[in-house]
Amino acid sequence: MAVKVVSFSAGCFCLAICGVYVRRLFGTDGIRGDSSKFPFDNKTLNAIGMAIAEVLGSNKNILIVRDTRESGKRIQKELAKGMSKMRIKPVFSGIMPTPAAASLIVKNATYSAAIVISASHNPYMDNGIKIFNSKGFKLAESIEKKIEHKVKKYLDLKVITDNKLLIKEDLSFIKSYANFLIKNFKGKSLKGKTIVIDCANGASYKVAPYVLKKLGAKVIALNIKPNGKNINSKCGALYPEFVAKYVKKYSAFCGFAFDGDSDRLMCVDENGIIRDGDFFLAAMARWLKKNNKLKNNVLVSTVMANLGLIRAMRDEKINIILSKVGDRYVVENMKKYKSCLGGEQSGHFIFKDVSTTGDGILSSIMLLCALCQSNKTMSEFMEGLEKFPQVLINSKIVKKVPIEQLPKSYKLIKVYEKSLGQDGRILVRYSGTENLLRVMVEGKNTEEIKKIAESLISSICKEVSC
Repeated sequence: MAVKVVSFSAGCFCLAICGVYVRRLFGTDGIRGDSSKFPFDNKTLNAIGMAIAEVLGSNKNILIVRDTRESGKRIQKELAKGMSKMRIKPVFSGIMPTPAAASLIVKNATYSAAIVISASHNPYMDNGIKIFNSKGFKLAESIEKKIEHKVKKYLDLKVITDNKLLIKEDLSFIKSYANFLIKNFKGKSLKGKTIVIDCANGASYKVAPYVLKKLGAKVIALNIKPNGKNINSKCGALYPEFVAKYVKKYSAFCGFAFDGDSDRLMCVDENGIIRDGDFFLAAMARWLKKNNKLKNNVLVSTVMANLGLIRAMRDEKINIILSKVGDRYVVENMKKYKSCLGGEQSGHFIFKDVSTTGDGILSSIMLLCALCQSNKTMSEFMEGLEKFPQVLINSKIVKKVPIEQLPKSYKLIKVYEKSLGQDGRILVRYSGTENLLRVMVEGKNTEEIKKIAESLISSICKEVSC
C-alpha cells in the first residue's frame, strides 16, 4: 500500500480594489462571506456577474442555482444584472443542491457555466458563489484569478440600477436532477426499509425525500421547512446526532444528514452510530475493489484522513493519495491518478465515473446500492476500520501567517511530531473559507494529544494574534 501526501502551505491572498487591499475573492470553495458585506454588496455582485460573463460566457447561457438562504434571491438578481450587461442570458433553476448544477451543465451544451449561490454548511447570514465550468468541474485557480482581475476593472463602473430584469425560475431542472439520481441506483428496491434523512432546511428538502420514496423506501424526512434563516441551524451534516436520535426511535435501516447545499453527507447506521467520511471511504473502496471497480486501485482523500483509514487501506493493499483539504483538490488528484473514488472525512464524496463533484444525495444512493447488493446492514458493511483518537481545535485569527514562518511554533510542532512517532500525526492549517486556525492531532492517548493541540494553539496565537 502506498501513501502519498500532496504538500501545501497556507497563505493570505489579496486583491487591490478601489485603493484598498482586501482578502482575495476566491477561497478553497468559491467566494464566501457575510451576505451583508463586501463582496455581497450590489455593486460588487454586478461586477462579479460581468466578470463571470466575460471570462466564461462564450455567447452561451449561464445557469444559476441557489439554496434556501434569504439573501439568495437578491444575490441572484444582482449577478444576473451584470451578466445581462454583457449580453449573456442568465437561466434560473431555483432551489437545488450544488451538485445538481454540475450534473445539469454536463448534460446540456447550451450552458457555458453554472453558478451556485450557497455558503454550504455555514449559517444563514453567510452566502457564497460557487462556479462550475462547462464540463461540470469547479474552476481552476488560474480562471479564478482572471475573474478577480475583471472584477477589479468593473468595480469602477456605476452600479446597474435597472430593476426590470425578470427572474423566472424553471422547475423542470429539479426533475432532471431527480431522474439522474434515480437512474444511478443499481441495487434492489428499498421497499420495506425505513430511512431517516435530515435535509438541514436546505437545498435537498424537496429532491432527497422524493428520490428515496421513488426507490421504494419509507422516508422520515426531518428539517424540510426552510424559512430563509433556519438553514444548517443545529441540524444537517454538522449535527448528525439529530438524525441519529430518530434512527434509533424508529428502528430505521439507516440515516443520512445533508448540509445546506447537499454536497456533503454524514451517515448513521442502524444502531444510531454516526459514521463519518473515513468509514464511508474505507467501506466503499473495499467494496469497489472486491467488485473490480476501483480504478487503478487508488483512493484519494485528504491530509485530514484518520490514521485508521490509512492503515485500513494498507491492510486492503489499496493505494491512498492524501491531498490538501478541499473537494476541488481531491478532484484534481483523482484526475491525476485516474481514480474513481475520492472524498473527505467531512462528508464530501466524489464518484468520478458518475459525477464531477461531491454530491451528498448521490453518495447516499451509491452506499444504498452497495448495502443492497452485499445484503448487509451499514454497521456490517463499515466494519474493519479502527479510528485513532483525533483532537481538532479551531481558533479565530486576525491574519494568516505561513506556519513555517512562525519560528517558536514551527519548532514546537517538530518536537511534538518526534514524540508521537509512527503512532500519531499533527496537522496545522488555516481554513480556506474563514479566518480560522485549525490544529488537528492524532495519537493513541486522548489526553496526550489534547494537551499537544492546546499547547500548539496557544503558541501560534501568541505569534499571529488570535
